[in-house]
Amino acid sequence: MVTRRAPAGDQSGQALPLIVVFMVVLLAFAGLVIDLGNAYRVQQALQASTDASAAAGAGQLTLAYPPNTANAISRAQYYGSETGGHNPIAGVPSAGVTETVSTSCVLAVSHLPCTNANTVTVKQSASVPTYFLRVLGLNSIKITTSAQACSPCNEIPLDIQLVIDRTGSMADQSSGIVKWTALQQGLLQGFLPGLDPSVDNVGLTTLPPDTNGTSDICKAETGTNPSPYDAPNPTYTVVHLGNSYMTPTGQLVASSPLISDINCMKPGGGTDYADAMTAAYAELQANGRPGVQKVIVLLSDGAANNGQGCVTTTKKVGGKTVTVKDTKPHCIQPCQSAVNDAATYKANHVLIYTILYGDQSGGPACEDYTGANEVPALQPWTAMQNIASPGNYYPDPNPANLQSIFQEIAADMAAGSSRIVG
Repeated sequence: MVTRRAPAGDQSGQALPLIVVFMVVLLAFAGLVIDLGNAYRVQQALQASTDASAAAGAGQLTLAYPPNTANAISRAQYYGSETGGHNPIAGVPSAGVTETVSTSCVLAVSHLPCTNANTVTVKQSASVPTYFLRVLGLNSIKITTSAQACSPCNEIPLDIQLVIDRTGSMADQSSGIVKWTALQQGLLQGFLPGLDPSVDNVGLTTLPPDTNGTSDICKAETGTNPSPYDAPNPTYTVVHLGNSYMTPTGQLVASSPLISDINCMKPGGGTDYADAMTAAYAELQANGRPGVQKVIVLLSDGAANNGQGCVTTTKKVGGKTVTVKDTKPHCIQPCQSAVNDAATYKANHVLIYTILYGDQSGGPACEDYTGANEVPALQPWTAMQNIASPGNYYPDPNPANLQSIFQEIAADMAAGSSRIVG
């Protein structure tokens, strides 16, 4: 019997381990390409979901004052990718995604109080199943993303002209509080502290006007005019736009024209929205900064009933003396004139806020300068609502609410669209 032997050096049996090693390496590279590529796709999708979640949550923070953080968190979760969220990630079970949402107050300016949330932070993690890398014992890849969004965030420079009703009725008490005192507190403790003098200029227009003709409302007003609207030199705008009202560290400057005038003004006289609004708009046009948002904030506690320089005359008709009213629109339709004028200001991109202060139940309708009702009839709440930009009318029957309303307006003026910040 002949026995055949393998030729010397024949190692064909040793190729199998090399093939196994090669296949493992090939699968590893395939895993790196396919599984890591898939993980990168999931990471991009999860980051987009996280950004959308943070922005949606932040968008809720300026819809109420104080901000409703529960609504912000709920809205953020709505746009997340975990179970119940509306941004599922293809190829990743929603149960494999976890999301945490928190709110915080992030200071934009060092001196401003940080009492209300303005930032939503979202973190999402996902376990991405692997396919080829399983042969190496790696069953999933952990992905983590995060995002913050703020609203309000970036400060928007503002030129703000306050139009303040200092008429006689502001000396009345409502719910045990003198309305004029509540107004001063609202401005000094609610509105102005929410502004930033490095970007916000503020001026003051009053109704009735200053009768000194000196723009010094703190100087004792003299004269025997039956109404300040008949004064020879009435001055509605008593403080021009400026930023001297506050120090860079957030302290109100008592000696500044704005603060001193707010502190020393006294109530007295009748109501004239239209002429005061005209003066405020003129101030914004004359001294406002180019490219800066212009704002008018009008507060009044009742119906307009006067106008500037309204004169009743007489004439002979058929041998009889007939009384003739002044036909200037501001005289015969003081409320409607303000509404019409405000429409022009808003068309020129001026933002208008109005506060109708005090309980209006049983109060008078808008009247002309003689005391007769406007024709057509108009109620003060309708006039003030129509003067305001959409959504910027604030009825306030309770003086105790005024400070929070001024705070809300200050926050609303600073609010922009939600912005991803990190």
